[in-house]
Amino acid sequence: MKKILYAITCLVLLCAVTASLAVDFSVNAYSRGENFHVVIDAGHGGFDGGAVSRGGVCEKDINLAIAKQLEKELKTRGIGVTLTRTNEHSLANPFAKNKKRSDMEARRDIIQKVKPDLMVSIHLNSFPQSPAVRGLQTFHDKSGETSKTYATAIQDAFNQSSLNINRHPAVGDFFILDSTPYPSVLVECGFLSNPTEEKLLQTAEYQKLLAIMIAEAISYTSAKDHENQVD
Repeated sequence: MKKILYAITCLVLLCAVTASLAVDFSVNAYSRGENFHVVIDAGHGGFDGGAVSRGGVCEKDINLAIAKQLEKELKTRGIGVTLTRTNEHSLANPFAKNKKRSDMEARRDIIQKVKPDLMVSIHLNSFPQSPAVRGLQTFHDKSGETSKTYATAIQDAFNQSSLNINRHPAVGDFFILDSTPYPSVLVECGFLSNPTEEKLLQTAEYQKLLAIMIAEAISYTSAKDHENQVD
């Protein structure tokens, strides 16, 4: 009887794990019906919290909030969107020995499956040694001019705004940028180590402002590229 109960218990646990995996990896579903499609990658998640401010603000949560706002803003502009993660969890296989690598490879697999016109990874920065450092900065992959074009457009939008940002797009040495052949940009939306930005980044209003400006830069640049291709 004990063996039977043990077997039943194992079966129930296996079913529960399988169900949880199905939920965690449901982000693999997507639709490619639009002329222009963007994969939005909310950096970190789950066990990987990313940067943490002195006040305990966790990067992964704000990344997801900005990513979801960006999803809304792009969709209102007729741009298709796929999110690599839609909740607080990571994409790592729970049985993986190296969960960070598993998480990053899962993100790469989603991008490869979607074949987007652009991938945008949302992150936050931190430089505790110098709390005065602030400002959004974009990074692009090593190989593509298209990536550089979008990174420049997003950076210029913020440099030319009233946010008093003066930064330049740069080549980023990040796995997510170079793991696929599709144009890729990483946006560091601000510094959690800067007290002013730490407060701003926690507000829905500022998160929406960031999303609107990024979406506008992407929308304008994609439309301009389309016009050039038609001509």
